Amino acid sequence: LSQIYYYSGGQSYSYGAFKNRITAATGPGNASITISNMQPSDTGSYTCEVFSPQGDAGQSQKSVIVSVLVKPSIPFCKIEGTPEKGHLIYLLCRCEEGLPRPMYRWYRVDGNTLKPVAEQFNPNTGILYIGNLTTFETGYYRCIASNVLGNSTCELDLTAKHSDGAIVAGALIGAILAAAIICIIIWVLTKKAKNRKSPNNEMQEMAQKQSNADYVQVPNEENIPATTVPSSNATLEYPSVNETTAPATPENYEKQEEEKEETA
Repeated sequence: LSQIYYYSGGQSYSYGAFKNRITAATGPGNASITISNMQPSDTGSYTCEVFSPQGDAGQSQKSVIVSVLVKPSIPFCKIEGTPEKGHLIYLLCRCEEGLPRPMYRWYRVDGNTLKPVAEQFNPNTGILYIGNLTTFETGYYRCIASNVLGNSTCELDLTAKHSDGAIVAGALIGAILAAAIICIIIWVLTKKAKNRKSPNNEMQEMAQKQSNADYVQVPNEENIPATTVPSSNATLEYPSVNETTAPATPENYEKQEEEKEETA
């Protein structure tokens, strides 16, 4: 037990979280107190002890249970399970505060209309059970927690999460493989095109070199100058066999001179 208020000899004292929040009754023989600004944490058992000033009459005490009524706090909503077609899921709704204990209701949001969901639902725990999720069960779901002081709500979206994971994963992998195959095909075709282009380039270079080569003009027969043709009366002298073959000695030279004189 922790002491929150003490009164004696006309002096009063309050302690802890109750400091400056307690006001005592002023009438003789009245030990009542008033607690202002009550909080949920103030809920509990309170005991009043009265002592006799003379100390010979002993003491007496009495306890009372105080419950602080609280409007339900904003509930915490959560999806348990895999929100995919054919899967089992649970929709959870729970408030941290609320007294009396809140009651829970689940509704499916259809435009501006709230359709109550009663199947497989526990209003005391706030758990909604959905087995074999289908497209008819997708959408927004709202949980309302209420007691005598008011209500609070939260929502869950099953539309965005409803998908076939295997199909999505397969489509993604297929797209990646298709892109990889296309890249490989482009690379192979580019390489083949380069290989075919290389011999053509060599031939073009050779043709270019030949076109740039310097050619010597060969004169034709019309451009050849005519040579002097000896007349038919001219006597052509040809060296004899002896002249062409005889060595150039003094004797041969004299003999050749004599032959020339005889001929003249």
